[in-house]
Amino acid sequence: MESKQLEKEVVFVSKVSVTKSKKNGKEYITYRITIPMEKAKELELNDGDYLLIKAKKAKWYHLLNWEEMKNVYNMLPEEIKKEVDELKRRMGG
Repeated sequence: MESKQLEKEVVFVSKVSVTKSKKNGKEYITYRITIPMEKAKELELNDGDYLLIKAKKAKWYHLLNWEEMKNVYNMLPEEIKKEVDELKRRMGG
C-alpha cells in the first residue's frame, strides 16, 4: 500500500517583468516572475520542472514586513489583518 505524500506548497510575493519581442512580423509579450531562492529550495526545483501556480495580484499590504510594523498592523481593519495573518501563516512566518 502506497502512502500519499502531501505536495509542498509555498507562498511568496513576486514582481512581474514584461518583455516584448517581434518575430516574423508578430508581436509577442512574455510575462516572467522570479521565485525567491529559499522558496525554490523548499520546492526542490530543478531545471525543467513545472509549477502549478495559483496567482492573484498583490495589494500594498502584501508587500510589507509586518513583524517590523506592529503598530501599523494594529491599526489595520480586521478584514486586512485576517488576510495578512493567513499570508504570514502560509509563508511560514
